[in-house]
Amino acid sequence: MKKILAFSLAALLALSMTACSGGDESSSSGGSSSSTPSASTASVSAADLAKQMVDATTFNDEMIQISEDVVPNYYNLPDGVDDYCVYLCPTGATVEEISVFHLTDGAVADMRTEIERHVDARTTEYESYRPEEIPKLDNAAIVESGDYIAVIIADDTAPASQVFEDALA
Repeated sequence: MKKILAFSLAALLALSMTACSGGDESSSSGGSSSSTPSASTASVSAADLAKQMVDATTFNDEMIQISEDVVPNYYNLPDGVDDYCVYLCPTGATVEEISVFHLTDGAVADMRTEIERHVDARTTEYESYRPEEIPKLDNAAIVESGDYIAVIIADDTAPASQVFEDALA
């Protein structure tokens, strides 16, 4: 448990150092995979949708889009994920998060399982580190529409859920 917490904190420290490097967030941080879903299966990119959801939500700390190479520290992406975007608190002070995934080949169920594993792991990590964050994890919203699935971890998940539903209606 201590090794996991130490690794997580080290990864978050490295992430926060890269967040302070300046420049345009969208061009320097990446976050979504380089392949783009076809127009017939997607009406919006994961990055655009996640940004709209972040903008609609009130957070207790800064949120940044994490880069592609950091996402595996949080998620084991199943086959079928062809576009994604993850926003987290760079300091690790809160568990707040918005992550959006677009999937192909009916892989939404596999991604839902991975999101649930991720939320459980964060709960275990924060139980002793910041127990006051646990209610956010207990009330995490996992929303689905077609080939998209997202997780919203915040005090109030309703605004981001509404943006997700409206964008994919």
